[in-house]
Amino acid sequence: MKSLLFSTVEEAISHIENYPNEGYVLHVPISLIHKMSEKLTSDVVLCSTSGEYSANGYKNGSITGFSFDKAVAEIVEIVTPPIKSKQNLETAYQKVKNNKNAFMLLLLDGLSGLEESVISTLFFIDKSFKIIGGSAGDDLLFKETAIYIGKKRVKHVAIFFDMHKRTQLLKENIYVPYGDKLLITSADPIGRTVKTINGEPAATAYAKALSIPESQLADHFMNNPLGKIYEDEVLIASPMKINGDKSITFYCQMMPNTFVYLLKPVNPVDKLENTLDTLNFRPSFLYVINCILRSLKFQQDGTWEKFDATVLNTCPNTTGFISYGEQFYTHHVNQTMVMLAVE
Repeated sequence: MKSLLFSTVEEAISHIENYPNEGYVLHVPISLIHKMSEKLTSDVVLCSTSGEYSANGYKNGSITGFSFDKAVAEIVEIVTPPIKSKQNLETAYQKVKNNKNAFMLLLLDGLSGLEESVISTLFFIDKSFKIIGGSAGDDLLFKETAIYIGKKRVKHVAIFFDMHKRTQLLKENIYVPYGDKLLITSADPIGRTVKTINGEPAATAYAKALSIPESQLADHFMNNPLGKIYEDEVLIASPMKINGDKSITFYCQMMPNTFVYLLKPVNPVDKLENTLDTLNFRPSFLYVINCILRSLKFQQDGTWEKFDATVLNTCPNTTGFISYGEQFYTHHVNQTMVMLAVE
């Protein structure tokens, strides 16, 4: 796998035409993706972004991605509702399920709120099978996200990679729990909306837990999201907005009668170094997906430059994108980095 970086659509298309025997996954700004799709074959997958990642680090407005050997990959469209694609997904999975180095890359629509629906369709996959993914973005316009398989616009796509080299998935969040745990007492999981926490309107209880005025709550969402604990792991749930009835809409599903924790950030570069220390081998390729809320925080705090230096020192052959949500095995999370390493 080789990371790619292009400045223009014409440059990207020229490269693809010069190397037609390769397959491609490319991350493209929403302003360019429709034009680019017009000249592509079904061996090229496009995903819109809210920022790109490359061998030059964090970018915005570029085209990034990677090329791969067609012989090791199978591209499967996922339709709506996702259960209609179950047979095709399972057929592709059966071909690679016994390869411990195989993995699935999921690229999902970032605005339909169907990530959990897609993941639940994968019930037939062994929980140890590697799944990494990201939800397509649109540069914070929140109007449309786009995914293409060649010229065909699709809702979601899964790519199964039957790898021969060792692979490893990593997940990182830069937040830790603090304070008392909170009980979600009423919620609409399908609408991703929490109505009450600890029996009070969600916004009231959230602000009270942070010891801040309720009017300032939205300003604290980036630094103080909520965390769900699963098998000793913190899965971040990022608030999206406060509604008129003081309920809170999130970027992922929140279930009633479950406990969550307030989170606070730690030093992101120190955390990244600790994450990279868990690699089992020296990677020849890294694929990195960062949540848009991480990216915004990194821009606000001036973290990207140090982050880039640390990642690229580990492996210069790196690519990825900024997403509207992340998939790690069978979980959809927010405000997280997920990473694929290939030996």
